[in-house]
Amino acid sequence: MARTKGEESKRKLLQAAEELFAKKGFQSTKISEIVANAGLTQAAFYLYFKSKEDIFQQLLQDFDQQLMELSDVGKKVVELSPTDVKSYVTDMFVKLFTLLGKNPNLTRIALQHATESDRIRKKIVEQIANNMSNNQRLGIVKKEIDTWMAAESIVAITERLIHRYLLTGEKTEKELGEQVAQMFLGGILNHSKSGD
Repeated sequence: MARTKGEESKRKLLQAAEELFAKKGFQSTKISEIVANAGLTQAAFYLYFKSKEDIFQQLLQDFDQQLMELSDVGKKVVELSPTDVKSYVTDMFVKLFTLLGKNPNLTRIALQHATESDRIRKKIVEQIANNMSNNQRLGIVKKEIDTWMAAESIVAITERLIHRYLLTGEKTEKELGEQVAQMFLGGILNHSKSGD
């Protein structure tokens, strides 16, 4: 289905804003720069957005929704057989890295530049921790695990690995997802050597 001229103009504005916010930050970006990068006029900008804050919120809203869906996967673990949990969690980590790698500008905006980044991070941590706590009550997660610390760790490690490996192209989404899942699900010690 072909886009209308209006849809195409709005897409250009969103794309230009995304690039500029990621590069310069929200505060340093001007509407005049967004419209210049989009090849449009300021009048066109105001047909679709009320302000710079409005276009910024629209960019973050869709991305935030996708992140929240992926951070809520722990809820579905209870429906799986124990033999399927590891592959399911691994697949979800791969999907998370794929989303973040596919949208590097939005990833930078959401996790670094935005005043919203703390709110987004907190929501993700809370959702993961709540799901882990529920899975802990059901006997899926070890009872000695501090679920809030584990959730914070997952978010912090994911965020760091995105910047260190994914956005530089050194590792693929699949490699990162598999490694992170392996660390969290199996630990780093050989159980035969650790006395377990």
